[in-house]
Amino acid sequence: MERLICHLQSINGDLLTDILSRVDGSALASVAGTCSELRVIARDQGLWKKLCHSRWPSTALEEAEHLISGSFHDCFDKFYLDACPLVLYDEDASANSLKLPECADLKPPTSPSDLLSLIDVYYKNRCVLSRILDGIPEAVDIFKHGLVDSNWEMIADERQKWFLDYPFKLELMGLKDDDDDDALDSPISSTNEAGKSKENHCKKLIEDLRLSWILVDKKTGKAVNLSSWKPLSVQKSWPYHATYVMQFGCVLPVEESLLPQKLARFIITTRIKMTEREECLKWSEISMRIENIEGAHVNGRSSLMILSKALYSQRSANQFKFEEGLRKYEKQKREMTRRRESKEALADRLFTFIEITVFVASLALSCQGEVYTGKGVKILNKLSVLIWNIGPYR
Repeated sequence: MERLICHLQSINGDLLTDILSRVDGSALASVAGTCSELRVIARDQGLWKKLCHSRWPSTALEEAEHLISGSFHDCFDKFYLDACPLVLYDEDASANSLKLPECADLKPPTSPSDLLSLIDVYYKNRCVLSRILDGIPEAVDIFKHGLVDSNWEMIADERQKWFLDYPFKLELMGLKDDDDDDALDSPISSTNEAGKSKENHCKKLIEDLRLSWILVDKKTGKAVNLSSWKPLSVQKSWPYHATYVMQFGCVLPVEESLLPQKLARFIITTRIKMTEREECLKWSEISMRIENIEGAHVNGRSSLMILSKALYSQRSANQFKFEEGLRKYEKQKREMTRRRESKEALADRLFTFIEITVFVASLALSCQGEVYTGKGVKILNKLSVLIWNIGPYR
């Protein structure tokens, strides 16, 4: 290793820069820790800028590039190392995860206007869609607009209250069904054989489609990729035979004050349609929401705090570890669902038993004089058999 370093040190700096411009981000970060000469070259923001633009073409769009280059003084290396690994859910390490400061009123630490989303979609290793979503369009930051009069204050307060209290959903705007620019010009299939099933198309989408959704805090420069890179599921939308719905996302442990179940799941939903023209794909929806482990949508207030926590979450570039975390989450979800259904079934049977017991008691009181007659004994025997059959002890 020392000989290799000495040999590299003897190479011309421009040649070293050209060599390092051909490696990926993990290799470039490793080189930076070898020696002082290579560290200077490996920290060249031009190299990291090229890597970012190559991996996420949305970073080359004017607003994103201005943010990374200007506001954070050319921190492309920091952005790459933040956005490349995926959010890792580790059941064993979740108890030691970084916690946000507790607030009595659960006030979100991040304003909706501080968030920037960079979305890139890839098909067969080629980027086919790059978009930037500034802020959260459904939210109104009343401090940003200045409250010029009482009417505006009332409207802003109402819209902000609606956003904070209702289910959160962040939609990427500007995607239209009739927009030819948003179609993938690569055909999904080379033949139109009648034997091709929807499973073939779903499998091909899982193999060929990738998505990146990077959330950036414009104030601090922190970034996080909320996608799973690969589709977690692909389903055919009924009754629209040519439409497919895919889901990406990740799992994040949170505090009990945010969600009692202590787990939040980011779900990125994409909807595409196969067109008749060369069987190309058109985008009709790309959106993100947050759910708890029971599948309930999280409101805007809690979602903002969860988004802020995601910026400081545990991550990993190891795809196997990431998928293992998702499997653990799904196992926990199934176990929790099973326990809930078991409790509900037991409660239903218990309530039924109580109702029948009350009915029997009232019937016994109403026929006090006949309880020892043959008719009364027959009625009580039948009710006893009924209680035994449907009661909680069956």
